[in-house]
Amino acid sequence: MKWESVGKVGEAKREDAIRLLALRKEEISLKGFTRTKKDIPTIQNFSNDYIAHKRDVQGKISWKRDVAALKNLLPYFGHRRLNEVSARNIDFYKEKRLKKVSAKTINVELEVLRAMFYLAEKWDLYFSKNPVKISGLIPCISEQEYVLTMDEEKRLLNAAPDYLKDIIICALNTGMRKSEVLHLRWDQVDMKRSIIILDALSTKTKKKRKIPINGFLKKTLSKIKIQNRDKVHIFLSGNGTVYKSQDSLNRIWKKTLERAKIENLRFHDLRHTAATRMAEATGNIIAVSRILGHTNIFTTMRYAHPDKSLIACTDSLESHSTTVAKTVAVLI
Repeated sequence: MKWESVGKVGEAKREDAIRLLALRKEEISLKGFTRTKKDIPTIQNFSNDYIAHKRDVQGKISWKRDVAALKNLLPYFGHRRLNEVSARNIDFYKEKRLKKVSAKTINVELEVLRAMFYLAEKWDLYFSKNPVKISGLIPCISEQEYVLTMDEEKRLLNAAPDYLKDIIICALNTGMRKSEVLHLRWDQVDMKRSIIILDALSTKTKKKRKIPINGFLKKTLSKIKIQNRDKVHIFLSGNGTVYKSQDSLNRIWKKTLERAKIENLRFHDLRHTAATRMAEATGNIIAVSRILGHTNIFTTMRYAHPDKSLIACTDSLESHSTTVAKTVAVLI
């Protein structure tokens, strides 16, 4: 490591140091990284450090999703060192993957690669511009959030095997995320107080969350408790085993949709459905946001049906106008 003075003690300012650091980084970027090749890790090697950091230091559950993305990224980028990946390489990767998967899937993969370069920059292993940022993600139309109709819900439940039916009921009556439902434990459920308490390690936002248990869900949980009295986890697979990952449910989910004759329904749409129903029934966006575990109220607001919300607002003014109109005798 090389030290460089920015001025005399007592005279040099923090701003001077920041400007000099930015200048030196720019010089390194323009002239090329001066370390030997051996000092610069390959994408393959750095991916191990990236996953370990995200899993062990940051404690994010999404590291498993990143591992899945890396299975597609590494065959193409794995042998390259960090400074050998260009925006052009990224563009070629997009073209290749678009022949097999959707733009949304590719963007999920590229977001992982982009995060890797940001971490490498933070650790002083990479000083150039992020090639994924330069190339950019693929523009795509965001998917319409699917909200189940009552008829579709009946068909879905009738088509699902009992163990999946219980999972669906829990998701539709709590708005919990897929990972939260599949990994729910009995020690997180207080049947006497009718409440589910998700500890910080179980949630995406790393914040403790309480979710009330309604009567319908309570009956379902009571039934499961009798069947799986000695089990730690509430929901088990058809083989009676614990779900190791979110992907474990994919095959039976797909078969159930085929039997129910429902297309393009994701498990996450059960959360959308629950959120929309709660928002429309109560109008209490703050309460819905707390149940869903959103960190931003604006995320929850999209579940409030715009037409019904607008109508409710104008209808709330009617009684006031009617009262005033009677007073001044101008009622139409």
